Amino acid sequence: MSSILRTATSLACLAAVALAGPINAGSLSRREWTDCPTGKVFYACANGYRGCFEKDPCALPPVATTSLAIPATPTTVGAAVTTTPAASTCQSGSIWQPTMYNLYPAQPDLSVSPVTYLQVQASNGTQPSLEQVAAFSGIPRSAKTCTLMWAQAAESERTFVVDGSGLTAIQPLSGFPAPGTPVSANSVKPFVSGGARPTHADFTYWDKQSKDAVNHTVGAFACAEAVYYKLSIDAASGDGRVYLEQDGKNGLYVTYTC
Repeated sequence: MSSILRTATSLACLAAVALAGPINAGSLSRREWTDCPTGKVFYACANGYRGCFEKDPCALPPVATTSLAIPATPTTVGAAVTTTPAASTCQSGSIWQPTMYNLYPAQPDLSVSPVTYLQVQASNGTQPSLEQVAAFSGIPRSAKTCTLMWAQAAESERTFVVDGSGLTAIQPLSGFPAPGTPVSANSVKPFVSGGARPTHADFTYWDKQSKDAVNHTVGAFACAEAVYYKLSIDAASGDGRVYLEQDGKNGLYVTYTC
């Protein structure tokens, strides 16, 4: 992509972020989620393994299955089946592209369809705040160590804009709204622990200071087959906005070892 086109894309994103609503992610380019980070290859095996792995899992025994509720419409939830490796065949790996749910604190009962991009913004008097929940599924039951990460690809392979502070508070949720319950700020609130201290991912200046690919560690967490995180701009750092298009090289991801 030429520098002129990248500049035009960034300016368009900045203009969209300034609006009260989320960026229209459908107008932005998409890269296939089968792109894997360095050292891993994408496999889609007949035995049920599908994802980024360091070694070929296609010769392993068939995986066990589990289900996770994923909202299919703004007000309903449908069941999406994912595969989870059995304990004896678990391989270390990573899971990219979580399902993202927009939360609107100024409209706490508003529920919209899930999105793929990461976008959070603080209220500054002219626009309301926007928060998100990131949902990961498919972590093996026998995973022993799990770490939340985020990545940015090389400049030509990313759509990434930070305006003001990019310090983002990330807090694990103790659960998630039941199937059939719209995902909104109010329905997520019971799963936010008031006494737990959030960890942070600092996106500030990273959209500008690195033209190369960079991986960032957020922190370790207790492994579970499905995990949920609430994201919001840290109010103590002032006004800020972050937009990052997520794919197989950009955005939040989880690594696990067995």
